[in-house]
Amino acid sequence: MGCANKQQQQYNTFADFPGFDRVYPATCREQALTPKHQALLEAYRPRFILAPDSTPAVDFYRDYLPYARLRHFSDSSVRINHVDRALLQKVQYIPGYYLDFDYQRFKREYDSDQIPSVYGRVYTEAVSFPSGSETVNRRLTFLKYNLTFPVSGLPASMNWLSHLLLGLSFMDKVDWHELDHFVAVDVVLDEHDKPIAVILAQHNHHRSYLLGKHMQLPPDKRLRFEVARRSNELYPAAASTKTSRHRTIRWTLYMKYLLTGNDPPYFRADDITYSIQAGGVAMDYDLTFPSNCDPYYTAKIMLGEPRSFLGMYIGRDGPPGADYYTIPELVPQGRLLKSAYLHENDKDDIAIVEKALNVSTGHMNLPLLLEHGGRKFYRQWQMLASHPALAGPPSTMEKTDSK
Repeated sequence: MGCANKQQQQYNTFADFPGFDRVYPATCREQALTPKHQALLEAYRPRFILAPDSTPAVDFYRDYLPYARLRHFSDSSVRINHVDRALLQKVQYIPGYYLDFDYQRFKREYDSDQIPSVYGRVYTEAVSFPSGSETVNRRLTFLKYNLTFPVSGLPASMNWLSHLLLGLSFMDKVDWHELDHFVAVDVVLDEHDKPIAVILAQHNHHRSYLLGKHMQLPPDKRLRFEVARRSNELYPAAASTKTSRHRTIRWTLYMKYLLTGNDPPYFRADDITYSIQAGGVAMDYDLTFPSNCDPYYTAKIMLGEPRSFLGMYIGRDGPPGADYYTIPELVPQGRLLKSAYLHENDKDDIAIVEKALNVSTGHMNLPLLLEHGGRKFYRQWQMLASHPALAGPPSTMEKTDSK
């Protein structure tokens, strides 16, 4: 997420989006993970299933940074050939710098036996929910898990018009942009540390799911997710013997198409995921706990090179730090949970999307989405809590042996 215009000598990243200065303090305040929080992250660590022969997940500092050079946007010149954590800490807020990842050298040299790292952190928040004529506050804990991929590609199945444009432009469908660390799961816990919901990041928007209704918690308490081929997006795992297709959108404005399949955009594509039975590969990983002030999260510079097409931003720029995962109005996590509570073929959700989102004008009525999602999530959560028999059938998700 970012944009750059060399002709005007401008440089911006998504971290420069108006409003982040009200969300994040100028100086990061370190919040050490407690032993309890680390234990919760370990207890509920998800399982991930990769597509066969897919781009590997990596550790950002061990596998990505050594292949990155520090450049300056003014002339694209290399300022430093070898970047480490200490250097990134120093330059992370200085406009004009960016990292340029050598993907070809990475592919030649990367040891496929390396175990990737998933970065874990914890947010706690009093989240307000409308309930009847009142507002109810609940103290929730969000266990966030970030995966890191060296590059992000386009969805694996595209319509003919998308194929035509890409063929004419010679753009790489696998190396669409450098670094993908917005691949994230939030496991949401109630005041008793019981999992109640999940938030998934998908293509510049998010989806939230209520456990017991949309997903079931497995006996080992480790939810399963499939990682889409090329795009790295996450979807709830299925026990299918065939691959799964998922409609994709590039921004929340197109949520109606995602929920209904109606009014498709001219350029459209589907993500493809693989269950274990369909040939998917269980991903082993080490769970590590960087500081919340680590530049992996807080950097405002691009952590991959800026890439425009005919001078236009088309979503190929490298991202800033992983803290900049959504627009400021949807931070912190509780707002994301409520706004993203929208589901396929749900008449109420489709109606609110038609009212709140206008593709032609680009207008999004976020307060309406928050009110709708918050009210509906809380009502359904409390209904399941009061009547456990209403929960869905036991999970049919496949068993995996990943760490």
